[in-house]
Amino acid sequence: MYPMLGTRPNLGYTIMALSCHTTNPSPDHQRALEHIFRYLQATSDQQLIFRWGTLGGSTLFGYADVDWASNINDCKSTSGYMFKLAGAAVSWSSKKQTTVALSSMEAEYISRAHTTKEAVWLRQLLSELGLDTSSPTILHIDNQSAIAIAKNPEFHNRTKHIDVHYHFLRQVVEDGTVELQYTPTGDQVTDALTKGLPPVSFNKF
Repeated sequence: MYPMLGTRPNLGYTIMALSCHTTNPSPDHQRALEHIFRYLQATSDQQLIFRWGTLGGSTLFGYADVDWASNINDCKSTSGYMFKLAGAAVSWSSKKQTTVALSSMEAEYISRAHTTKEAVWLRQLLSELGLDTSSPTILHIDNQSAIAIAKNPEFHNRTKHIDVHYHFLRQVVEDGTVELQYTPTGDQVTDALTKGLPPVSFNKF
């Protein structure tokens, strides 16, 4: 967990999934853990590299995704987000949602609310460090229904059962703190934080 939290976002989903079984691990979980150690040894030369002159430069932007009802035991979804600055990741998370979402749209909306809280905190930090945060933080997501609901309160019948605190997302979209932008699933780097991927996709992201 230590390298995952500090420098290895590519371990996010795997560590989250294994952490669910720490109280009663099986031989399968032990083998998965050994596989992680072999992976770390084989990729010890990989690192996060920050370059101020890269595309985006000092602009903070993020990606967010969710795997709906991915947990076979309780049907809860897995959320993931990643924020980048100066060409590399500065904040990331892979986490099982605390409530059962009734649709993929609802799972996406709940995930965006958690991601937005991190965006607001990061913007405050960057502002204290003297960086310009006057423009909205772009958040790349791959669900157009979640974007529509965040921008249009008229979707009342589809969202009235969602807990009020998740509508924090709508507030920050309205005040211009965060701007939601559609990104196709094939370009959604946080797929690696929400589900197991084939090697080609994992290496790409």
